[in-house]
Amino acid sequence: MKQILKLLSIIVLASITSLSLYSQENRILRIVRGKVDSTASKVHFIVGVAEKGSQVYVNKASVKQYETGSFGVELLLEEGENSVEVEAKKGDTVEKESFTIYYKKKKPVVAEPSTTYTLPVVVTKRGAYLNYGVGGDRLGGAKINFLAQGIKMELLAVEESLYKVKLSENRYAYIPKKFVEILPFGEKPNFSHTGSWTVSKFGNRDIVRVSLEERQPYTIYRDPQLNRIVVDIHGVACNSNWITQYLNLEAIEYVHLNQKESDVLSVIIKLKDKYSWGYSVDYSGTALEISVRHTPDVLKGKSKTRSKNSLAGLYFGIDAGHGGKSTGAVSPSGMKEKDLNLAMVYMLKEEIESRGGRVILSRTEDIDMTMQERKDLFINEGVDMVLSVHCNAGGNPLTQMGTSTYYRHIENRPLAKSVLKRMLELNLKNFGLVGNFNFSLVAPTDFPAILVETLFMSSLPEEEQLASEEFQKKIMAKVALGLEDYIKMVKSSL
Repeated sequence: MKQILKLLSIIVLASITSLSLYSQENRILRIVRGKVDSTASKVHFIVGVAEKGSQVYVNKASVKQYETGSFGVELLLEEGENSVEVEAKKGDTVEKESFTIYYKKKKPVVAEPSTTYTLPVVVTKRGAYLNYGVGGDRLGGAKINFLAQGIKMELLAVEESLYKVKLSENRYAYIPKKFVEILPFGEKPNFSHTGSWTVSKFGNRDIVRVSLEERQPYTIYRDPQLNRIVVDIHGVACNSNWITQYLNLEAIEYVHLNQKESDVLSVIIKLKDKYSWGYSVDYSGTALEISVRHTPDVLKGKSKTRSKNSLAGLYFGIDAGHGGKSTGAVSPSGMKEKDLNLAMVYMLKEEIESRGGRVILSRTEDIDMTMQERKDLFINEGVDMVLSVHCNAGGNPLTQMGTSTYYRHIENRPLAKSVLKRMLELNLKNFGLVGNFNFSLVAPTDFPAILVETLFMSSLPEEEQLASEEFQKKIMAKVALGLEDYIKMVKSSL
């Protein structure tokens, strides 16, 4: 008898477990955002997914369901506990999710003063860059420019993950700790005099070579109004009595200097062409070399290969944002940004190649790839231009947020504008032409580089558009048209 009762209990338990598993697997309602215990924000969004064709209610109020199955609502919370009930109905099936959110206003954060102290000297490693200040966001602090290896600077203070370093008597900047090495006590920061200069043509570049006694820190900026590049070398006094400039230069009109402070020397490079095709600064030994790329021969009609194709003779580096462990944004219905980015760059590749251009992709599959690896690939390949394709996220999930393009350096604004204007022809909301964008892949000056944010994956109406392969092809075709427009502007300026 005991054995029979034991067997019956096992059968009943198995039946309950089976029903529970069946119930979980066949649920029609899932909350993907907003089911939290507490929040410091009065405005709160609930986003979920229900079986397509369901009637959805939040706190008894009907909520729109999109074709993807996603739905969402904005709630204004009261201080204290807020009850939320989400209900989905389809036919005779009804499912509910009930939970409570506690809303408490944020207390203002009082910043604690940083402890500063004097240290000896640091020397830069590969990949080093300068920041303007200690502020930062998810993209890091605002960058000034990259620096070459082997540059010594006096260390003034420590600010969390940054060192405050002295550039010259009246100027300082910040540098991430990981990109420098602290030298032993007794080391001194360098000071240098300049020697002779040369400005010569080498391959598809013009190169300014400034003789120095030691490697010194420098800052770079592009002046679009006067069409020039200015490199300020810090910790330097002028002892240059000639600048040899050859007559076969293609990118540079002339080079001049200005001792703007007692220990800051400006290298002033007047450019010939209105549109920039990239420049870089590095050291060869202790000589500072500023390399300015020529406008591609094909745009000046110098190429031996003639073609009616609008992008013929140009080489494009196209980057699919994220990849591998970095999924990027995830839409309410579960689409991953990394997958959409990869699908769209293949479409863009086809559009560019149909117009005669060559393309190299940073990643061709779902793999992890660092920003440094992507930059190195494009620099080593010698591409003419770089575009990074992404999908955006954030903001109100119930409205259209829009499309946008981004650039870091002012000379790349016309390119970003041309692409954005074309994408807006799809009747998309204009989220903006965003300058000074602190994203690693648009930070190099080696080539024109912009980032394209197609639409917002977190926006339910835009998620619906991004889910359409037809829409993906349309927006990438518009990006290609924007490239054509930019190339036409360049040609007309020559």
